[in-house]
Amino acid sequence: MARVVMVHGAFNELWGPNELSARWLPALRDGLWHHGCSVEPRDVEVCFYGDLFRLDPETLDADHWEATRSGAAEMLTAFAGEGGSGDLATTLGQAANQAAWERTIDMVTLMTADPGILDTARSRLRSVLDGDTVVVVAHSLGTVLAYNVLREAPELTVDTFVTLGSPLGTDMGASMLPEPDAEGIHPWPGSVRRWVNVAAVGDRATGTGRLAPRFGPGVEDRRVDNGHRAHSPEPYLNSSATGEAVAAAL
Repeated sequence: MARVVMVHGAFNELWGPNELSARWLPALRDGLWHHGCSVEPRDVEVCFYGDLFRLDPETLDADHWEATRSGAAEMLTAFAGEGGSGDLATTLGQAANQAAWERTIDMVTLMTADPGILDTARSRLRSVLDGDTVVVVAHSLGTVLAYNVLREAPELTVDTFVTLGSPLGTDMGASMLPEPDAEGIHPWPGSVRRWVNVAAVGDRATGTGRLAPRFGPGVEDRRVDNGHRAHSPEPYLNSSATGEAVAAAL
């Protein structure tokens, strides 16, 4: 099976596994390019679970349906108004970052309230992990999912865990983690040998951007600049920091 397994985060309800692969594989290859490495499509698998969060207007209460889409204009006004940059690209990027953060919170809440969703997502990830898997690359909410699956399955011989835009270092992320030890350190993710955490400047979902304080000094915290696409997966994937971690594992 796949040597590289990629796990998406929030805001992917309107995509599918094939569309996501088409977007992410070129970005991953660009990251590897920095280090003279490449990967074949057959060696990469995307764990997709976004469909579990797609809203159904035929069953959802109308008021709730409208509420899920409210606030966009107010958000843009707030960013572009007093204290805003005045630059449209930056404003839209800030709004998208804010929206992704809020949607991540919504999805974490839903996963916590509905164990069936979480169980299905975990099952899908477990189904694409086997003895061939060398590296797991997870983005955003997917880092929480991947961490817990790897922690609960130490028999998986995954060499490297790469987390991108991870909320694991925030209080929200901690709500989905096992209890820490006496020193405040949470368990290591199973048999993983190397953990590289990449956080972008301005990515609110990452909190301080560091995971070592919560999971121990074994975590290698890296910093990148994704421009106005602070939380977007593609700039994370095509960065040299991500490319180095994946290339070294391969």
